[in-house]
Amino acid sequence: MISPKFFDVIVVGAGTAGCYASHILAEKGFKVALLDRKFKDEIGEKVCGDAIGKHHFDNLGLSYPSGEELDGVFRGVKVYSPDEEEYVTVEGEGFAINRKAFGRRLLKMALDSGVNLYPNTHVYTPLLTKNFVSGVKCIDLSTHEKFELSSKVVVDASGFAAAVRSKLPSSWWINEKIDSSDTNICYREIVEIDGEYDTHYANIYLSKMVAPGGYWWIFPKKSKILNVGLGVQPTSNHPNPKLQFMKHIACKAEFKSRRIIHSGGGVVPTRRFLLVPVGNGIVAIGDAASTCNPIHGGGIGPSLISAKHASETIISALERNGVASMNSLWSYTRKYLADYGLKQVSLEILRIFLQKLSDEDLTFIFKRKLVSGEDINRMGGEGELNLKLVKKIGQALKLISRPTLLFKLKVVVDYMERVKKLCSNYPENSAEFPRWRISFKKLIESFKSKI
Repeated sequence: MISPKFFDVIVVGAGTAGCYASHILAEKGFKVALLDRKFKDEIGEKVCGDAIGKHHFDNLGLSYPSGEELDGVFRGVKVYSPDEEEYVTVEGEGFAINRKAFGRRLLKMALDSGVNLYPNTHVYTPLLTKNFVSGVKCIDLSTHEKFELSSKVVVDASGFAAAVRSKLPSSWWINEKIDSSDTNICYREIVEIDGEYDTHYANIYLSKMVAPGGYWWIFPKKSKILNVGLGVQPTSNHPNPKLQFMKHIACKAEFKSRRIIHSGGGVVPTRRFLLVPVGNGIVAIGDAASTCNPIHGGGIGPSLISAKHASETIISALERNGVASMNSLWSYTRKYLADYGLKQVSLEILRIFLQKLSDEDLTFIFKRKLVSGEDINRMGGEGELNLKLVKKIGQALKLISRPTLLFKLKVVVDYMERVKKLCSNYPENSAEFPRWRISFKKLIESFKSKI
């Protein structure tokens, strides 16, 4: 075994969150190690929808994608009814990116800041010393040699697998288990087609038949190059997403003669942020902390947001006393909640409701034009259901005698507000958390029993 090497911070996973966090930390003068299972030339590759809102770049102060990074610019998103006859347009600029090229930009930022890269390295367990995460145990995948790296803080940016936090003792709050019902299993292809496709809008299709518990999409990259895929909610009898793709999407006229450029799948968390994404000597960010948007599954933007707040919290803790205890890292959660997480936890309530609606219910909402693009934009941006919208839908539901659906809609509005209010009062320290967690769990259980 190679003798241990010491760093201020070890970041496990060189995805968007990991690279960005590494850059911020190293730029402040900290000695940072960035570990990833991929070879260096492969870092940046990931099966993804490849779409991100422009506002994320504005909020983070990152330059817009350009050159090989930029595949297209969206004016907004069109959301289609299950029968594909109706749609709602949600205006808002966004980018179709070359996922690898964008990832390479973030990696270069990290390396230029002085980050030490360990590619082709598997982290198989954290090191624990006196109830602190003090580093990681690794394997060089080229030589199969085991070695250890020590640090003051470990950042778990390893994606949904959460390779570090999931190996911690079950008594650690950060080791929160993710229920399969709070995920989507996805399959997507990047394809070249013969015809021309409108590149101005990303397209989302709601259909229980095609994508139960999720949706399917067409995100154009170029006029002939499309990112096409679907996500399904895992259940005891959930359909295989690739088989669903072949059965319902690949057979469509525009895709029958498609040429597949790349294909693959993965798991996306479609739920709220971890209740406690920190521990003694450890922080979780990105998919390892469940930062994806619960409604549309977008993960690039919120992963960068989590990286920013986690890094700034680590910097503050280490500069203050050189120790990153759970209490010194605690403010990370409050910062992330204020920036993105409050919306996320509210949208989880809406997601649970939407997954229970039938295609008939969804088609009715579209055909009666009960929801506008502005309404959807407000829900997505603020995590709130407008009372005027609820009243409008309620009147329509009364006309066709759907009292059960109307009741559920009112419950959703109530609980979206209640959970957002509860999380806006997230405990200021770890001592207050156990009591707060009881209130949170009771609220979610109450909602599920009523819906």
